[in-house]
Formats: sequence, structure tokens, C-alpha cells
Amino acid sequence: MTPKQIARKLERSIDNWNFQKAIDFSNNETKTRDYLIEPFFKILGFNEMDDYAHEFTIKFPDGNLKYLDMAITLSGKQPSILVECKKANTNLLSSHYQQLSSYYKYHKESKIGILTNGIQYKFYARSLKDKNILHENSFFEFDITDFTLSDLEELAAFYRPSIDLNSIIEDAEETYFLESFDEALFKTLYKPKKELIKLVYDNMGGKRLTDKISDSIFDLINSISYEQAIEKIRRAEAKDSKSGVITTAKELKSLDIIKTIVAMTSKINNKEIDRIGYKDYKGQFKIIVDNMPSKEICHIVIKDSKKYISINNKEYQIEFVSAKEITKHRRQLVDSAIKHLKK
Repeated sequence: MTPKQIARKLERSIDNWNFQKAIDFSNNETKTRDYLIEPFFKILGFNEMDDYAHEFTIKFPDGNLKYLDMAITLSGKQPSILVECKKANTNLLSSHYQQLSSYYKYHKESKIGILTNGIQYKFYARSLKDKNILHENSFFEFDITDFTLSDLEELAAFYRPSIDLNSIIEDAEETYFLESFDEALFKTLYKPKKELIKLVYDNMGGKRLTDKISDSIFDLINSISYEQAIEKIRRAEAKDSKSGVITTAKELKSLDIIKTIVAMTSKINNKEIDRIGYKDYKGQFKIIVDNMPSKEICHIVIKDSKKYISINNKEYQIEFVSAKEITKHRRQLVDSAIKHLKK
């Protein structure tokens, strides 16, 4: 089954589930697990007898034994997915994440951590900085009371008959990698290293970089944001063009994110990535191949009233332009890119 077919199947199952009544019954953690969490995993195709255990014991270095609410074994001896359950409607806090991460740290065989109150599900994978702990950000979140078909297509990766943990982890690490880009860029510009200062000076046509010039460039880099710099360049381009359309920093950011998403698939080589560009129109920003609008990977609309990404004539709402938001539609973007790049 394709992710879309699985998503439709999951949608029908959730629609037929009286989860609101289950929420009403879930007045403690045990009942939340019994009335909400277990039925949720059953919808995903998991079998209680073969796939998971309750109150799984984890031994900590000090000798103490801690009990995890649920451990999914996927028919193996050791759990691959750790599930920390909280009472229905409990706000899922950073302290709950810390609890889940501590279980993960001392159970080396685990791959994924899930924090849930039976309604919201937060999925975590290992940190890129420290493989022994979970990343502080979830790579995917699902709410049984508020979801889209796109969310269901992402959830389809956890459908028991076709689950592939290695693929899930790879996707999660791609998400974390893209999320860290903005932070890394800010740190690079906020405290630029000598190499960056020298590169800027070289591009200015400078010959000899003195301490005084270096300090001046340092101050200038700190005084201007990346978005302001890009905006200035694009306004200059728009002034030279006949259309008068100004390409914004957010639009260019979306292009960079999408090119990175596409570049990280093994089905496309780096030379093909260079064929991806954009065409900016009033009202929408098209990401295209070979500078041909007919080869549209997607287009993005960013307005105060609405923000969405359209892929193959299907609109997906986004809250803001970020790696996390756009990566939700990674599969659709990659499929669309491959279709046009391989023509």
C-alpha cells in the first residue's frame, strides 16, 4: 500500500472510533493507555500480544529500576520504540520529554521515543549532537482531534505491516538537520569567524586585511540580518526587471529548504539540483526545473491571511516558512521534483 492509501485507511478507522467518549473515560494514566493509546496503536496495525509490553523495566546505572508505560518490540526481544503515557488532556511538558529521554539513554536498543497524552502524540528520534539522548524537538506530531491528510500520510510511516524504522530515523534526522540550519546561520553571522571576515573582504576587492578593517567588517556583519541582506539584493533585482515583483527573504528561504530536501534523496544527484530555480509572480512563488514554469515542483503563497504550499494541484496549509513545516511534505516534494528532473 502507498502512504496515501494507508492514510485513507487510517482516516476511515479514526472516523469510526468514538474517541471523544474514550477521552471522557480517561481520567488517569492507566485508563488513558487502555482507552486511547492502545486503540490508537491498534488502528496502526499493532498487536498487543506480539508487538508491545506494559510497564517495561529499564535499569539505571545506580541500580534503580524504572518502569516505562509502553514498549513496542515489533516482534523482537528488545523494544525499538519507547512510549511515555500521560493522562488525557495533560499538557506535554519539557519535563515529560526529559523523563522519556532518560529511558531512551539507558536502553541502547531503542530507536524512537513517543510522548503522548492519548490525544497528542510527539515523535522523537536521537539527537544529532548526542546519540545517547533524544533530540529536544519532536520530528513529527499528531493530534487525533485535529489532523490533515498530509498528517495521516506522515503517520502512515508507522503503519505496522510496512513500518521501516531505519527509513523513519533517516527522515527524522533530515528534519533535524534542516531545522538546525537557521540557528547555525544566525550563529555564524552573529559571531563571524576570521575566515568569513576575510571572504567578505576579498569579495569587496580588498588586498590587505588589517585588524581595524577586520573589526569594522565584524561590526557590519553584526548590524545587518541575513534577511535584510537578501531583501536588499532582491529589491535591486526587481528594480532592474520589468515585472516589479520583489522576491522576499521568506520565499528564498523556502527555495533553499526545498532544494536541501530534494538534495538529500539518493535518487537525485547534485548536478540535477542546480537545475532547480524559481519564478516569482505577484501572489505566488513557483519553484521550477530548467527555468520552465511548466516544470513546477510546487508553488508557495505567503500572505498575512493565508500561507500554503501547492504540490501537484493540492494545497497544504503551513503556519510559517520553516524547515519543520515544509519537511512535513517531503515525500510529495521529492516525488514532484523527480518527475520533472527525470523528464
